[in-house]
Amino acid sequence: MNYIILFMFSLIFMYYSRNLGHKLKIVDTPSPNKIHSIPIPRSGGLGIFLTFLLGLVIFHNPLNLYELTFLVSIFLIGFIDDMISIPQKIKFGIEIILGLVISLINSWRFTGVYLLDILFATFYIVGSINALNEIDGMDGLAGGVVLISSLFLSYWIKDITLVIAVAVLGFLFFNFHPAKIFMGDGGSLFLGAFIGLMSLKVLNANPKLSTLITLIFVYSIPIYDSALTVIRRFISGKSIFIPDLGHFYNKLYNITRNYVGTVLIIYLFSIVLGIIGIWLYSLTPILSLVLGGLIWIILVYLGYKLGFLEG
Repeated sequence: MNYIILFMFSLIFMYYSRNLGHKLKIVDTPSPNKIHSIPIPRSGGLGIFLTFLLGLVIFHNPLNLYELTFLVSIFLIGFIDDMISIPQKIKFGIEIILGLVISLINSWRFTGVYLLDILFATFYIVGSINALNEIDGMDGLAGGVVLISSLFLSYWIKDITLVIAVAVLGFLFFNFHPAKIFMGDGGSLFLGAFIGLMSLKVLNANPKLSTLITLIFVYSIPIYDSALTVIRRFISGKSIFIPDLGHFYNKLYNITRNYVGTVLIIYLFSIVLGIIGIWLYSLTPILSLVLGGLIWIILVYLGYKLGFLEG
C-alpha cells in the first residue's frame, strides 16, 4: 500500500516538475547532437528527487547522514547545471571531490588495502554517475535502465531501492516516447550516484569478486555504453566530455529504425544480463570471473561487428 501511495505522489511531483520546467524555462532545446526536435522541460530530476525524499520518510531513512548529504549534493549540482549550465570539467571535478569524501567517511572495505579501497570506491561511484549520464539520450532509456537495476539491487537492499524504482516508474509515465519531460542532469547524476552508492554498500557487505562481477552485470547497459564510448572517442581522437550521437543506442536505432523498439531491446538485454549477474553471484569467484569475462568479450565483439566502435 505504501508503494502505491508513493507512486501516486511520484506522478503528482512529476506533473508539477514539468510545469515548473516550462515556467522557469528549464528546457532542453533541439540541436544537431540531440534527437528531439522541440524544446522539452529537463526538470524531471526534481520529481524523482522529491519522490525519493518522501520515500525516506515513509520507509524510515536507512541512509546515514553522510550518504544522504552526498546524494542531495549530487542532485543539487545536476539541477543547478540544468538551470545555468556548469562547465563539464568543473562538474566532473566536483563529482570526484564528493565521491572521494563519501569514500573516506564511509571507510568501505573491499580488498583490505585502505588506499586501494578509497580509490576504487571513488572511481566506482564517479563512474556510475557519468555512465548513467551518458545513456540519457533516448526517451525512456536511462529511466528504464535504472528501474531494472534498482529491482535487481533489491535482492540485497530492499525498501530504498524500491523507492527509487517507484520514483522512476512515475517519471517514465511522462518520459516514455514521445517524452513530455527529461530527467536532466539533476536526475541522471542523482540516479547514477544512487546506483553507485547502493552497489558499494552491497559490495562492502559481500566483499567477493563474484559480487563485483554481479554488480557490473546489474548495471551492464551504462557500463557497456561507457566502455564503448571511451574506446570510440580514443580511436577517433575526440574528447570524452563532448556529447555526440555515436552512442551504441543511437547506432542500434539506426539499425532498427524503430525508436520504441530500440529502447525495449535494450530493456530486454538489461534484464537478461541482470539475471545472468544474479546467477554468477552463486558461483565461485574464479568461475564467475571467467564466465563473466567471456560474456563481456562477446558483448564488445558484438558491438564491434555492429559498428558501435565506429566514429
